Amino acid sequence: MEIILLLFLLQIKHCYADFVIQTYKQTVHKGIYRDPIGISHSVDHVWTSMIALLVFSFFYTINPFTIIWLCFAEGILHYHIDFVKVKFGSKDQTKPIFWAQFGLDQLAHQVTYLVMAIFLLNL
Repeated sequence: MEIILLLFLLQIKHCYADFVIQTYKQTVHKGIYRDPIGISHSVDHVWTSMIALLVFSFFYTINPFTIIWLCFAEGILHYHIDFVKVKFGSKDQTKPIFWAQFGLDQLAHQVTYLVMAIFLLNL
């Protein structure tokens, strides 16, 4: 049951960071490597992941240092997944390839959360 709660919290934070607070500028700048505006989107994922894991830690004990390094690792991975999609992916939303690449991008993020959950619950 713990994994369902953790994945639910990570889904909420992902929805918030990707679809509520992400700005147009962030979406464009994610394709410019090391651009501060592009990086800021991944920073949003770091702090929202920290909140999700802190909430989860009320139900399942997690070392605070584990939360910190795991969230930073997720942020770095998130950044690179997004960079590849924006830099090399289709920009034309009218084409099926755009949506296939968007789906692959989202799948990569969801697999990241699954790996995080498996890691945390096997400490």
